[in-house]
Amino acid sequence: MDTQESVIKQSQLINLLVLDRHTAEELGRVDHLWLNTQTHQVLGLTCKSGFLGSSKQRVLWQQIESIGEHSILVNINREEFTNPEKPDEVYSLIGHEVWTDTGSKVGKLVDYLIVAETGAIVNYLFTSSGWKGILNGLYILPISKIQSIGSKRLIVEEATFQEPQFYSEGLNQKVGQFKELLKTDLEETKRHFDSLTKGAQSIAEQAKDKAKELGDRAKEQLSETQQKSENPALPEAPEIIEIKAELIEDSEEKKKG
Repeated sequence: MDTQESVIKQSQLINLLVLDRHTAEELGRVDHLWLNTQTHQVLGLTCKSGFLGSSKQRVLWQQIESIGEHSILVNINREEFTNPEKPDEVYSLIGHEVWTDTGSKVGKLVDYLIVAETGAIVNYLFTSSGWKGILNGLYILPISKIQSIGSKRLIVEEATFQEPQFYSEGLNQKVGQFKELLKTDLEETKRHFDSLTKGAQSIAEQAKDKAKELGDRAKEQLSETQQKSENPALPEAPEIIEIKAELIEDSEEKKKG
């Protein structure tokens, strides 16, 4: 089977269009997968079509030829076609509660990863309910850690959740590593904040010094103004000459009179 991705999430297949490879006719859209919880294998799927999904078409996993972004192509021999029956031993674990073997509820199973070529389950995925400070997000639940599966819940070794493995598209990392990244980022942010604070203090000191300089200059100008008012400056030389000329003219006129 040709696939765009070797591993795909169950949630990516739900509601995907199913097409007959030979006729290009639509068989319906994926309604649910057939998960065998004993072997952790997807055996097939059921797709629905028609009014309110009244028509059901069942497909074995080995009949799938390729899984694309928008559809699943299946290989069905119409001449020998039979609608396969859904096996009794298949269930859906989506929505099952995840509990520890010591009796604590950890979260809820919400998805699982499938090897597209074979239908084998790689890992289950669960969300946290906040037990023991586990952050919100999507986490990996290894198949080997599951001890038992019931109709509503499954029990897992408590040690699995001491340092749960965080899941993200194309990125799996330990929560401890994630916390270390947060710590590093926090320290970097603190250093940046300290730098800004020091810069602000420097600007404030510069403003204070400038204000003092302007204040001293204003005082000096005020002092000079006061000194000039107490001792008015003498007129400039040309003005003195003109005053003297006027006095001489007055004196000469008095002599003539």
